[in-house]
Amino acid sequence: MMQLTWRFFKKSWRVQLAITGLFAVSVTLLIVYGTYLEREGRLLHLKMLGGLPHDLIRVQVRAEQEGATSLRRYQGAGEVPVVHVGSWRVEVVQTNYGNLPTAVIAEDTGLDLHLEPGEVSIPQVMSTEHSLSVGDQIRIKTTNGFESLLVAQIHDGAVFGNRLVLSDSSNSMSSVFLYRRQAGSLSDALAYLRRTYSVAEIDHAGSAQSSAQKIVSAVYSPGQRARFEAIGFVTIAFLTVTLFGFLEKRKVLAVVKALGLRTRELVALIAGEAVLPPLFGSILGCAMGYGALQWLIASGQEFTIATGVFVVAVASIWPAVVIGIAIPSRFTQVATVNQLLFERPIPLHTAIVKELPRRYAGLDVQIAQGARFVKLAMDQGQFNGFVFRGLNDYVKQGEVLAVEERWWGMQVIEYHAPQTGQITVFEQEMGLFGVAPEPRALEPKYR
Repeated sequence: MMQLTWRFFKKSWRVQLAITGLFAVSVTLLIVYGTYLEREGRLLHLKMLGGLPHDLIRVQVRAEQEGATSLRRYQGAGEVPVVHVGSWRVEVVQTNYGNLPTAVIAEDTGLDLHLEPGEVSIPQVMSTEHSLSVGDQIRIKTTNGFESLLVAQIHDGAVFGNRLVLSDSSNSMSSVFLYRRQAGSLSDALAYLRRTYSVAEIDHAGSAQSSAQKIVSAVYSPGQRARFEAIGFVTIAFLTVTLFGFLEKRKVLAVVKALGLRTRELVALIAGEAVLPPLFGSILGCAMGYGALQWLIASGQEFTIATGVFVVAVASIWPAVVIGIAIPSRFTQVATVNQLLFERPIPLHTAIVKELPRRYAGLDVQIAQGARFVKLAMDQGQFNGFVFRGLNDYVKQGEVLAVEERWWGMQVIEYHAPQTGQITVFEQEMGLFGVAPEPRALEPKYR
């Protein structure tokens, strides 16, 4: 068995090599894409965790709208929905760690940073990357040269993001305003702020979830569609190869089946040859994917090598292997020696009809007398098949009366005799067979 499988494999080695390459490339691309999605999900998770607290609302205006805090008068009932907490302008300053984004605090009415001149608050990310802690020095470039600032605080980035935070109350020009919701609902607070900042970008705790949904719909959906299209292409290509391979080996399979090879051994023969290219391709694809990720990581991409991504990539491609093996195996299982040898159509499905699909009132008397009926599927008074028995013929239960092929021979409908007896009714226009039982079958078993 193994020798015959290996001979089949070597005979079509060019095709097998192409299929191996197809699976290897597919697995590699799925691994790289899965790793990319894993990174995006990780960054998205960090974004959601690093969002604003639930009671804070951040308003970022355009450059032409920069200025001091100036909310419109609240005209609703009850208390003002929001209270001003602080404002700052966003700049980029040159430091001994490179050019860094900076938030320069102009108003602090509720931030409680308590930053003195010459002090700076740094983000946790910067503290981790550069091993900075409270009491260390940072040098920034000013108009008079470089100035040393003392690291007084380390913030979590929830409000200011990954920015340095300085204090400069001498300049009230601000581009970002922070408010705390103190009364009413969030929608009331947002509507009130929209009256003043009609074209500004307003962020709040709920907007992180909205941003996550936008990212998923914009990034993940097209990629997932392309992923399924690639898997579909691999499935069709592999199924085409296995079907053509089956057609080329039909006569060989007919010979080995005639010699007594069992059905499961024939299926193992087909599966053994077909499974080798996907197996080699999956192993090669994992190796290529690992090498590609190592190269991307070395080039500066924030990728991580996760075993789960490799497992998902291989598992997502193997349904194509199952389909590509199952259909030729089914052909081998149901085909007869004559169908294989003379290249006749092989049905994938065989349906057996041995009773009436519904009740016919005109046949009730004959059915009560013991007759049983089978009705053929007629098309405008014609039966598109072969009828093997006629009126007054003697048949046994289960004997084939007629056969009909559908779907280019992919489905076969067999009409079996419902009982042993003589055909007493045969209506060609209606396609109706009636079989009367043998006389002794009607006699009581015990006297």
